[in-house]
This record gives sequence, structure tokens and C-alpha cells, in this order.
Amino acid sequence: MEQPFTLNRTFNASKEMIFDAFATAEALAQWWGPVEAPIDVVSLDFRPEGIFHYKMKGTHISYGIFRYKKMERPDNITWINSFADENGAISKPPFKDFDLPKEILNTITLTETDGITTLVLKSEPINASESEINCFYSITEGMEQGFGGTLNQLADYLNKIKK
Repeated sequence: MEQPFTLNRTFNASKEMIFDAFATAEALAQWWGPVEAPIDVVSLDFRPEGIFHYKMKGTHISYGIFRYKKMERPDNITWINSFADENGAISKPPFKDFDLPKEILNTITLTETDGITTLVLKSEPINASESEINCFYSITEGMEQGFGGTLNQLADYLNKIKK
């Protein structure tokens, strides 16, 4: 079995600030998603068993959804991330040449030392075929770049609200 895709990032902010950046529609609208596809928040119910449904406005319109599994403020959040339709129904990722899974389990863990917080993101496919699992792990370099851009936007957002 493959190890989860893991990404570490440090921020000059408290873990409470970072946790809260995941907790409100206003914050998520400013930083979540691909750099080239700003989002609109369709709905946010930030609690275990709640959802975050969003619209990505890139070269084409697409939707995503988080189904929150658990959270412990301000230490961690676990959710299942999927592409979705405008009504929030889970859909296959819209990439013709990639057999990606419909569901990705994500966990972020936040640890803070002297005002510097380390965010650790772990992602792994769930309810996926062998082909989908293999495809997921074949694109980890692209995921590092994609999440890197998103986390750069989070850093910018945190710097903006700290002023």
C-alpha cells in the first residue's frame, strides 16, 4: 500500500489563524483552490458531517466539494475532497487523460512553536480502483505544485489579515 501524499508548509501565523482560514466562507473564497481558478463559495457548513461546496472559475467552470469527517480546533481537519456538479453531487474529475479517483481523503495537522505553525497535509485516494490509485500517485509532482500555489495564497491571506 502506498503512503499518503504528504506536504509540509510553515506559516508565520498561529494555528488558530490557519484553522480559522479553513472555517469561514469569506476566508476560503480568498485563498482556496488553484491559482488560475478563483472560487465562489456555494455553501459552507464547517462541522463534522458538514460540507463545503465551491465553484472554480478557470478556463472552464467546475465544482468541488469537501465532506468534513472530523475536526479538532485548532489542531486538525479531515475531509473527503471530490469534484462535484453544481448541485453538489460527486463527479469524476474532469481530466480526460487521467483516471483519477472520485474521492480523496485529506487531513491537515497544525503544530505551532513560537508563533510559527507547520501545516502537514496528507492525502490519499479512497474507494478507488487500482488504476485510479496508480494515477493519483503518478501525479504527486503536479499535486505539490498545485497545493503549493494554494498554500501560497493562504500565506498571502494570512499576511493580509495580520495587518
